[in-house]
Amino acid sequence: MESHDDLRQRNRKRRAALASERLDAAAQLLAAKLLALPEYRQARRIAAYFAVNGEIALTPVIDRALAEGKQVYLPNLDRQALRFSPYFHAQKMRINRFRLPEPDVDDSEMLAPADLDLVLAPLVVFDADCNRIGMGGGYYDRSFAFRKIPGNSRPRLIGVAHEMQKVDRIEPEEWDVRLDMVVTDQAIYQNSGTDL
Repeated sequence: MESHDDLRQRNRKRRAALASERLDAAAQLLAAKLLALPEYRQARRIAAYFAVNGEIALTPVIDRALAEGKQVYLPNLDRQALRFSPYFHAQKMRINRFRLPEPDVDDSEMLAPADLDLVLAPLVVFDADCNRIGMGGGYYDRSFAFRKIPGNSRPRLIGVAHEMQKVDRIEPEEWDVRLDMVVTDQAIYQNSGTDL
């Protein structure tokens, strides 16, 4: 079985090579699936992200959520974990140490991960059991580690990806937080495990 680093490197290259027309089409297909989910319809506070390096874009979902009066949050790096900052179309942004855009807001405006209803999480690789490999920093796993405690089912964690990022099997690490669901431009995968 390939190592997590090998899977990560191979899939990042494949994703970054996607043409802009394919990225746009994938974002629209993904949005149609996400917007129809009860998890989306029932959520008031939604965490999303801005796509970089071929990640599947959430722009159509963000636009729709804001138009529907939902609150959208983007991740802000907070030492070794994430906090989530409010986002709206005129929001002033800053570039963090990983060269990723994040809302330029005061700490007092940020939400803790447990205060969200729905998290749309980026990933590099996933499998049909909703295991995920991210960029390797462990931010999502540390931030949502409380979801591993029995009875903690909020927020709902949905990974989003291109279908081509799926692999047959990922051997999870003990600290990995499994997703409730993965939605791609082609399919929806439900976590059938008993750990969430």
